[in-house]
Amino acid sequence: MMTWRGGSLPISLMPLPGEALQSWIGAYARRLHATNSAFLDAIGLAGARMTQMAVRLTAAEADALHRATGVPQQALRAMTLEPYDGLAVTIHPDRRRLMRPPAWRFSAARTRYCPACLAENTGRGPVFWRLPWAFACLTHRALLLDFCPNCHRAPHPWTARRLGPRVAGVCTRDSLAGPQDRPGRRPCGADLSQAPALKLPEAGLVLPAQQRILSLLAGDAYARPTALAELKQLYALAWRVLRGLHTLADQAPDVVRAALIECGGVLPHLTDKDVGHDAHNAALGTTLAHVALHPGHRDHDALFDWILEADQSLQQTPRANIGKRAGRWSWSGPALVERTLARLDSQATLHARLRYASASPRPRWPTLQADTIIQRAAFIPSMLWPGWTMRLLPRLKDRAKLRVGAFRRGCSSFLLLPGGPPELNFERVGPLLDNGQIHTDRDSVERRLYCDTDLTPLASTLAQLAYALDANGAPIDYARRRATFTYASVSLDHSGYKRLCAQHGWRSGQGHRAALLQWYLLMLLTGEIHPPPSGANTRFAFNCTEFRFRAPPALRAFLRQQAEDNLARHSIDEPLTWEPPNSWVTGATWPGITPTSLAPGAVRDLLSTVTSVHEAGNALGGSAEHIRLYCDLADISTTTPSNAIGNLSNQLTPETVEVRQGILAPEELRDLYENQRLELTHIAQLASCNPDTVRALLAHDEVPLRPRPDRLSPRPDITRAWLHREYVEKRRTMAELARERRVSHYHLTTLARGWDLPIRSTERRYNAIGHLDLPCTPSPAMQAVTASPTALDRLRTIVQIPGHTSLAAAARAIYDGRDSALRQRITKVEKAAGFCIIDRSTRPLAPTPRGHDFLREAAEVLRLADQTRPKCQ
Repeated sequence: MMTWRGGSLPISLMPLPGEALQSWIGAYARRLHATNSAFLDAIGLAGARMTQMAVRLTAAEADALHRATGVPQQALRAMTLEPYDGLAVTIHPDRRRLMRPPAWRFSAARTRYCPACLAENTGRGPVFWRLPWAFACLTHRALLLDFCPNCHRAPHPWTARRLGPRVAGVCTRDSLAGPQDRPGRRPCGADLSQAPALKLPEAGLVLPAQQRILSLLAGDAYARPTALAELKQLYALAWRVLRGLHTLADQAPDVVRAALIECGGVLPHLTDKDVGHDAHNAALGTTLAHVALHPGHRDHDALFDWILEADQSLQQTPRANIGKRAGRWSWSGPALVERTLARLDSQATLHARLRYASASPRPRWPTLQADTIIQRAAFIPSMLWPGWTMRLLPRLKDRAKLRVGAFRRGCSSFLLLPGGPPELNFERVGPLLDNGQIHTDRDSVERRLYCDTDLTPLASTLAQLAYALDANGAPIDYARRRATFTYASVSLDHSGYKRLCAQHGWRSGQGHRAALLQWYLLMLLTGEIHPPPSGANTRFAFNCTEFRFRAPPALRAFLRQQAEDNLARHSIDEPLTWEPPNSWVTGATWPGITPTSLAPGAVRDLLSTVTSVHEAGNALGGSAEHIRLYCDLADISTTTPSNAIGNLSNQLTPETVEVRQGILAPEELRDLYENQRLELTHIAQLASCNPDTVRALLAHDEVPLRPRPDRLSPRPDITRAWLHREYVEKRRTMAELARERRVSHYHLTTLARGWDLPIRSTERRYNAIGHLDLPCTPSPAMQAVTASPTALDRLRTIVQIPGHTSLAAAARAIYDGRDSALRQRITKVEKAAGFCIIDRSTRPLAPTPRGHDFLREAAEVLRLADQTRPKCQ
């Protein structure tokens, strides 16, 4: 090297974009016909070690290089591994050497290379080749190499040595060949630019993975935490992929074979403690990790599931629980832990699914303390809110041992499990809500109501509600209400209640009625159904259940006002009732009924026509408890009176009525009696009062009363033949015929019963066939089947059954999956018809010979119904 006395070097050689410091210094030294050591000595860095400088420059080293070459110090530091410290590599803070990186086990100073790049750039290369995440050249679409093809060692292609070789891009490692007395005195000298490299397909899997790595490493300081998190996730997946190829390769999805072929078709070389440092292993592992991490590939989920099984195959225990398996991914961050929990959800118990929220859209590792769970308990009633119970309560056929109350208590207790510590299990969280029947509550959820139902909607909904309560709170402190309101502390305005009874013609009742009202008042205040008070009779619980369905709206409104007065008396400024909004839960398909899907007006109309809560439940496709819960939620009830709230008074007179409103208003009452020709008993049911009260009010309004049916003289225009033709054959309604002949509905009904004519039940929603102009008289079987307010619904259901593989398959296709409800409807239709319509023994299902004729007739009736539908509307 020429003599130089300081200042800038007379020959300038600028670094290439992204070039490594070793590559640039080696090229500079060759340009000056010097070695790396001589170059450093000449610029004042005598004794400096190139391997340390390539890791991180000291201030003195950076200053000397800058003064000698004119390259800015910032650019010089960018040529070292320092910008990647903590991201792709880990540098010892004091000794300037590489430690184990944040991801991958590779920690040595090895430099990979691309032969084509060395040929194009006169042996120079980028600092990226020194990173463990470098495995492919995007420019030449080739897999990087780790070793010299001649000496099979890391080649050190950028070192300018005194012994040569003088050309760039060759292996400078000492040759292992030579005289026996002086081996290694000459360099290997293999031309690395001619080394064979594996070509990668442009539309393959490896190159996109390498491009993603480059974008992560090239991000700014603000993007570094996100980039590091993804690199950790990639490594956590990659090493499991490499291990899995030696344990479960025969179970791997197609994408694994495709990536393996791209990488040369050779299985990765592994040791007992390591997954290998070479570019082949890095490429194969990172490529499949990239597919498993980022959606888009058809095997995205299948690959992740295979990785989970491969990871499990490496464990000592045959089948660890969901927590232990997901915990093995905790090093990589919460994202993979959550995804692992989600994929393992179907294998977990309900307790675990709730604790880890694995069935919800966002599973979480439980990190909450006991204090947080206790605070959450204050936001939860002892029994799950009515609206959410309606959603989660399966549409099961009413049975005596459903234990819906225990189900609601169990769900509330389950709300305290998500995110909590392991010591707060179901048995220990129940007492926080004053729920003491732990085994009964849990048994009602898992073994009774959900014994044949998928638990996923329940687990997902409860987990989401729990975390939403933690984030948003609730406007009601249920813990305070549980401690404040009891049978002894709840007060009722008895004088106001007696005035209400006088207004509506009710008897005020005695002690039993007062206890019933207090029970309902307590339910409004605390959100739970309490056991009967001491001394209550054996019918008290039944009357409480009936009260929820039959309590008149005026009485419900009175009790709500009483409940609000109790809150004010205790200085509690809270809404009387509250429920979490629908928006708190997403991605769940509930097995029950969503309250918002029901129109209160339509339900009110339905309840005015049914005689029992079970009939109402069947009409809405739910259970009796769904109806009671909706009555609690919407403050509506049936208009049919019941002894559950006491006998109705017959002493109400117009003079004792303080307010006449609704049904009993003069104009409304006159319309119902004169125009709609309803009977006194029917009007009394609608008004929840006694027929004698209605008779007295009509007399007060000077409305002439119709004579009783048994006092009417026979009329020649009302005969059995006429009624049979119009009512039975033509399917006209009894109300229409009564208006036509100007008699009461009751009169015609009484005559029909006396003449042994079948009476069809009625409902507000017309669904029969009386309006149809049928070409011929229906067959006896058709007449029997359509003698129902749901005649068209029956026919539409039965004609869709043939062609399905089973009744269960038919239920999934046409009946919202309600298998038992569909079977019940088919049985009722066949019972009415008097013969079997569907042959269950054939596959697919087919009609019997008589059933074939019936279905053909049903199809014709439905065709006519569809043609006349606009007229009906």
